[in-house]
Amino acid sequence: MTELLEGGAQLNGDEAGIASLVRGLFSLIDGELSIAALVGIGERAVPALRRVLLEGQVSTVYLPRQRIVRTLSELGAFGTLREYLLHDKSIADPELKLAEEAVENTAARELGRDPSDENFYVLCELAIRKKLPGAVEALANFRREAAAPVLVAALERDFCRNAALEGILPIYKTAVPYLIESVRSPEPSRSEESPTSLRLRQAAIRLLAEQGVEATAWPALEFLLHERDEWLQSCAAKIAFSIGKTEPALRILVSHLTSSDWVLVNEIAEFLRGHLCVAGHEIVRELASASASSNPVEAKRCRLLRWILKSEGNERIGGSRIA
Repeated sequence: MTELLEGGAQLNGDEAGIASLVRGLFSLIDGELSIAALVGIGERAVPALRRVLLEGQVSTVYLPRQRIVRTLSELGAFGTLREYLLHDKSIADPELKLAEEAVENTAARELGRDPSDENFYVLCELAIRKKLPGAVEALANFRREAAAPVLVAALERDFCRNAALEGILPIYKTAVPYLIESVRSPEPSRSEESPTSLRLRQAAIRLLAEQGVEATAWPALEFLLHERDEWLQSCAAKIAFSIGKTEPALRILVSHLTSSDWVLVNEIAEFLRGHLCVAGHEIVRELASASASSNPVEAKRCRLLRWILKSEGNERIGGSRIA
């Protein structure tokens, strides 16, 4: 006698039973149980799952198709997942397209469970061609140096950036030339840079400033000290500071304390606090030369400079007490 799940799916391994269990993946009641039952059946369940995934209709309710992907992954059918991800879906409806992208992201993450060369190259293609967040997350877990240019390029997309940054850190030395090249390549041009290109360059220079670069790389980055964008310029100043070019670096960083971007102002203030042994004297000179001003922006900058000097017991710099 054939055993049934609560929603009516058959628990046997013949063709009708497998079809019933695949239908069960679309059930609120039997969905998760059907996954376990199909995995128990083994490879014989793969053709039916493949047929529904590649030929079945997409839906704004994407959980059932994600269950199909998870089941195929549990069965080790990574070839079917690669086939699905590379298949041209040509979905016109934006809601359906967004829902199916959630399924694609699940499939890409599942490919990451098997660190084979085939999976790696498919994930690279997806990350380049579609900027698929799931592909970038999976690539980050591979920790392969060959992924460096792909992960750097993925910094341009908001939904990919955190995963790309996590993937770059373990292979940072390999990624440095690609980060520098990205910073030096505004698209489509320096005078008409797109918001996407600017976000990529900001993320790249910020990572370079945080992780550090060799002094030999500075000539390729020095032009950033004259950039109009505050983030690019301030991060370049931090790099200049780290390789001993403190005077121009501090001049730029102090000037950006008047920025309307409070995130940037806070980061610069924390940077200066952390490097008071070098920056303190410059800040003292800046305050000493600043005349009393009714300009509220300049007044804010002076208050910040005094706060930086007085923080963490640094009330005395160079033998002089800061008022």
